[in-house]
Amino acid sequence: MKNISSKSLAVLTVCAMLVGGAIAQSLTSAPQPSPEIRSLTKALTGEWSLNVKFEPNASAPNGLANTGEETWRPGPGGFTLLEEEHLRMPEGDLFLLGVLWWNTATKSLHGMECQNLLPYTCDVKGAQNDITMNWDGKEFVIDEMETSKSGKKSVWREVWSDITPNSFTQTGEYGDPGGPRKRLFTIHATKVASSPIKDDQSHSSGAGPAPEMQSLANALKGNWSTTYDFAPGGISPTGGSGTGEEDWRTGPGGYVLMEMEHVRAPSEEMFLIAFHWWDKTTNSLRGMLCNNSGPAACDFDTYSNSSLDWDGKQLTINMAFPQNGKKMTWHEVWSGISATTFTQTGEMGELGGALKRAITIQGTKLAPEAASKRKVP
Repeated sequence: MKNISSKSLAVLTVCAMLVGGAIAQSLTSAPQPSPEIRSLTKALTGEWSLNVKFEPNASAPNGLANTGEETWRPGPGGFTLLEEEHLRMPEGDLFLLGVLWWNTATKSLHGMECQNLLPYTCDVKGAQNDITMNWDGKEFVIDEMETSKSGKKSVWREVWSDITPNSFTQTGEYGDPGGPRKRLFTIHATKVASSPIKDDQSHSSGAGPAPEMQSLANALKGNWSTTYDFAPGGISPTGGSGTGEEDWRTGPGGYVLMEMEHVRAPSEEMFLIAFHWWDKTTNSLRGMLCNNSGPAACDFDTYSNSSLDWDGKQLTINMAFPQNGKKMTWHEVWSGISATTFTQTGEMGELGGALKRAITIQGTKLAPEAASKRKVP
C-alpha cells in the first residue's frame, strides 16, 4: 500500500454474534466471504519478490533501485485479505501490514494500513474517511486523499496491474485532486516459493517496535488450542462448551500483533482476526477486530469504543457497546500467561453496574510439530 517518502477483541465477537441476534444460526447458513474478496484473494495470494524502481527526485536525481518482499494471504475464514510487505530503503526499512475486506451493506472494498513510519502505527482515520478501493477482476486500485499540515490536499493512487499467477506490476502516483499525477515508483513482482518477511528489526536502521508491543508479543506469540466454557444467561442463554484454535503472530517488523481465531461454539462457527498495536501519539495500546459477523467484516467501533492495557502479566480489554437500548460494558482479561498456558475470561454488564462472567477460555500452546500440522483456517 501507500507511503514510501479488542475486545479478544475475540470473545466480544462471540458476544456480538450470539447476543446480537445470530443465536442458533446453523453452520450451513453462516456468512461466507463475498465473491469480491474471494476473487481478489485468489489473484494476489502468494509470496512475491519485489524489484522497486523509484523515479528521480530532488534527493535522488538519478532515481533509486531497491528490493523487497510482499506476501498476500487470506485471514481466518477468508473474510479479510492481508498484505505484508518489507521494502529496503536508503533511510531505513519500511514494514507494512495492510488488511482488506468487503462491506456487504455498501457493496465496496475497504482497507487499513499499518506501518513503522506512522507514529500511530495503524491509520484508522484514513481507513474510515480517506480511502476508496476498486477491484474489477483485473486491476486493484487504491485512491487516498491526503491533507498536509498546512491544509493542502493531494491524491495518492496505487495500482496492481498485469496480474498473472507468477507476476504483477505495482505503481504509485500522486498529484493534486482532479489534476495530473506524477509517478513515484514502479514495482515488478515475481512469485517465489518462499520469501519470509522478518518480524524482527535485524535489517532495520529505524526505531523498533515499542517495548510494550515486544513484551506482549513475547507473551502470546504462538499456536494455541482453546476450550470454551459459556456461562448460562450470558453470551449463551443455556451455556455450553466449545473448542477452537488461536494463532498469535506479529506482522512485518513486529509493529502489529495479530490474533487469528477459529471458534466452534454450540450453535456457531466463528472466524476472527484482531489487531493490536502501539500508538506513540497517545502512548497507549490500541486494537481493532474483524470477524464473520455483520456486513462490514472489520468494525471500526471496536477501535473507537475500546481500551487496552498490558501490565507485563495480564492483557485487559474494556469495551462499550449498545444492547437492547442499554449501554453495556465488556471486560476481558488474559491472565496466568505462561510459556504453555493462559486463561481468558469475559464479563459483561450495564455500564457502571456489576459485571457477570460470560465465558472462560483455556489456552494450551501447541508444540512446533503439532502447530505445523494445524493452521487456523
